[in-house]
Amino acid sequence: MHGLEHLPQPTSTSENLNTIGGNLYTPPQSSESNPQPGGGQSITLTSETAYLLQTYVRTVAVWMDLFDFSLVYQLRVPQLVISSPLLFHCVCAFTANHLALSNASSNPAWKFVAVKHYGEALRLLIEALSMPDHEHALTASMLLLSYEIHEAQRSEDYRRHFLGLTTLIRERGITAQCSGTDRANFWIYVRHEIALALSSEQPTVNDPAEWAVRWIEGETREDYLGNHVLWILARVVNLIFGPEGRSESGKEKRHAFLNELEVWRSGLSETFVGIPYGDEDEEGFRKVYFPVTAAAAAAFWYHIVHVLLYAEPTLQDESYVSLIQEQVMKITNIAISDFPAALMVFSTHGLFYAGKHIQGISRKARIWAVLKDVETETGYSTRATVTHLQDLVEQGF
Repeated sequence: MHGLEHLPQPTSTSENLNTIGGNLYTPPQSSESNPQPGGGQSITLTSETAYLLQTYVRTVAVWMDLFDFSLVYQLRVPQLVISSPLLFHCVCAFTANHLALSNASSNPAWKFVAVKHYGEALRLLIEALSMPDHEHALTASMLLLSYEIHEAQRSEDYRRHFLGLTTLIRERGITAQCSGTDRANFWIYVRHEIALALSSEQPTVNDPAEWAVRWIEGETREDYLGNHVLWILARVVNLIFGPEGRSESGKEKRHAFLNELEVWRSGLSETFVGIPYGDEDEEGFRKVYFPVTAAAAAAFWYHIVHVLLYAEPTLQDESYVSLIQEQVMKITNIAISDFPAALMVFSTHGLFYAGKHIQGISRKARIWAVLKDVETETGYSTRATVTHLQDLVEQGF
């Protein structure tokens, strides 16, 4: 990460503990806020909060924009932050939490900074939600939900917040047909939907039939095509973890989804074709290069959907065993390659299924190592996933 050698150090742990009831970010009395056009409320920066805003754009904002080439979280949200204390505290909380949990900073005091901003952001969000159609409430909710999933997706706080966000999405009629920030927020919400459904092995809360998607034949934009495969993935998740997951009618639908995947794949450009490089390692894995990160992420999930259709919740046919191994090898090849954190973070939910179904303890261990590296490098919690995979091995799966 750029500029880490100039990382401003947050207040020490002891100082944070002594002043947790106060305001760590109150500027000197002589400081003045910059007036904002239109009379909007302004914020005042310290060297610490300025660093957090700059780091946000380089790190977690990129994760949010994985399938959004309009870069709403990298370009639009920073513009809104300067006149919105709510978004300001959300962004600072999310970024400080990332610094506290990842190897980007060795100073544990970032956690206290994160908690302080999170508390203030939550207070402001509760106020905002009491107002009809508060313009930043949805974006703030998305940032705070991402803050919570960063540490523990299975936590009750995360699940409650997710259900609240689902209600907000529905009440405001946010769908795939929205534009701008609403559209970006919708597709980030979809990623949370999928992550939670996969981890709990339950259907999505918001039925994909209600997403109001519209796909254009001949589409070439990697972000749109990535969201398209997520729509297929969500419907597959609902099938395999729903009442038809083990039925004969479900098998017919599985075949229909396999055909739909090939239709999606047939229209892809060369950017979706991974280019192998280097030698195979001792486990048979080989790194691949994709010129566009969104294309790599879409290809990753394309392979995951195949594994789900072949093997979840139970193996559908013995003839699929070799096909499953082919898919999980491709999944792992992408996962071990040198891709940005945006792909690494979202890939963890699919990597569970690669680790579950790949054959050979050394290959399984390699996937465990990849998951551990994701947590070390990004702070995104994967420990529960690794433990679950190791438990499956002990159970003889």
